[in-house]
Amino acid sequence: MPNINTRAHVLVRDCFTCRYCGTRLYLAQVIKILDYYNPERKQWDAHWKAEPLRSNGATVDHIIPEDEGGYDMLDNLVACCVACNSSKGKGQRNLLPQSLDKSWDGGSSIFLTLAPSYRIHLSKEDKKWLKALEKEGMTSDKETFNQE
Repeated sequence: MPNINTRAHVLVRDCFTCRYCGTRLYLAQVIKILDYYNPERKQWDAHWKAEPLRSNGATVDHIIPEDEGGYDMLDNLVACCVACNSSKGKGQRNLLPQSLDKSWDGGSSIFLTLAPSYRIHLSKEDKKWLKALEKEGMTSDKETFNQE
């Protein structure tokens, strides 16, 4: 499995869009932080048990599976939804072209905006995602959340 920096790079490169079905993907850390930001709205599910977020969770998939000789190299990795990743099975599938729509960020800007306010709730992995997303050039969305 690729490390967080590599996964962040692939998700940003592929515009948080599944390269198999075209679904817009959500970063799990975003859902977790939204639970803290607005706990009354129980629509968010950080454990991916409820639709629609369960199938739209952002994962990174090997085009050529590791057990068939595929490696954790950028040209062998694509953004993938949970549904496509779990239904793929062995072998390759056709890929959709990379999206040119850079407007969708999987909620990364929300995560980067709200995470500093909920730092005590962040795991080590969440903190690694913060650094990795910033390294990939993702920015916060302070205007939407009136944060300074």
